[in-house]
Amino acid sequence: MGRVGYLYDSVKDQLRWKHLSVKQYEGLISTIGQIMSMSDEDFSKERAKAMKMSNPSLADALITAFGDGK
Repeated sequence: MGRVGYLYDSVKDQLRWKHLSVKQYEGLISTIGQIMSMSDEDFSKERAKAMKMSNPSLADALITAFGDGK
């Protein structure tokens, strides 16, 4: 199992131990991990892109990343 598989299994285990839905929260946890592991330079670039987005396109990007909650 590679690094990604190990991290995925670890996230699933942690969510199950806390009695949270893996299907609902795995994507969110993975996205937070990706953001937290970015270099300061990459984070600044992505933040600048997000700040330039219009509200509808930002909403579409968030729905794509996290789902619509339904």
